[in-house]
Amino acid sequence: IREEKTKKLTPKLSTIKNLELVRKAAEDIFGRYVSDANIWRAVHAKDILPRTAQFLWKGLHNAHRIGKYWVHIPECEDRAICKECNVTEDLAHILVGCRSPGQEIIWEAARSLWLEKETQWPAVSLGTILGLSVVGQGITRSRTGYSQKGMWVIHDILMSKSAYLIWKIRNDRVISRDREPATEDEIKNRWKYAINLQLQVDKTLANRPTKGKQPTLAPQLVLATWSNTLDDKQSLPADWLQEPRVLVGSRAFPKTPTRRHNSHSIGERRSPTLPLGVHNASLWVVEATPSETEISNLY
Repeated sequence: IREEKTKKLTPKLSTIKNLELVRKAAEDIFGRYVSDANIWRAVHAKDILPRTAQFLWKGLHNAHRIGKYWVHIPECEDRAICKECNVTEDLAHILVGCRSPGQEIIWEAARSLWLEKETQWPAVSLGTILGLSVVGQGITRSRTGYSQKGMWVIHDILMSKSAYLIWKIRNDRVISRDREPATEDEIKNRWKYAINLQLQVDKTLANRPTKGKQPTLAPQLVLATWSNTLDDKQSLPADWLQEPRVLVGSRAFPKTPTRRHNSHSIGERRSPTLPLGVHNASLWVVEATPSETEISNLY
């Protein structure tokens, strides 16, 4: 019923422009035309978390309350302008153009991790972000089986989590106006925490049987997704799902994690030696098994 109703709707001009951005990004990267239907389906791909899917969906519809949205609202006109760059904000500016601490640091972290697996990182633009799953499917076409699917999944994870974290850091800076901007170290650690959390959740789901006594997530897919991204990868066995592992460059604390009684964050610890810029230990992750609450909060 929803699909039939959607067919009868006339899309906004801004939506049409964003769909064209995705289409052009796909054609530039792997020479393939993608339909509007493929783009909309890709937004809700299984590998994309619901809250991130909503963020992408609103982005395609130009529905975020940024930039020109504020121009005609009395006493809110100044919210339309990026204070750092003195330009009218839009999603492209926030995600790939702003000079404020955040987007450059995060995309460089994503690129570095991707290059642990692949030789070339696709150019990041608003089109590749909003159509991340379509682009991910295209750039992994030369592979087959779990190798192809794993590359597609890690691409979607890096793109979606990086974009969403940039958005959250921007909101922290703009909405909480009395808050100091995040430091470079804090931004890096928040990114590492987000990606490491996904790794630990994937491992947990791959080791957890369902009612039919099969894992919730295929172990072969998890191994293919995270291969070549883990710390001390030279010593990895063929099947490392039962071992405590973190991403390359993420080891900062002793292995034994602790949890505060009022926290649901992996790696929360009472440590006086937090990395510079980390004001909350939950911004750093170590090898710990996610709780059911953490998994449900993520999904």
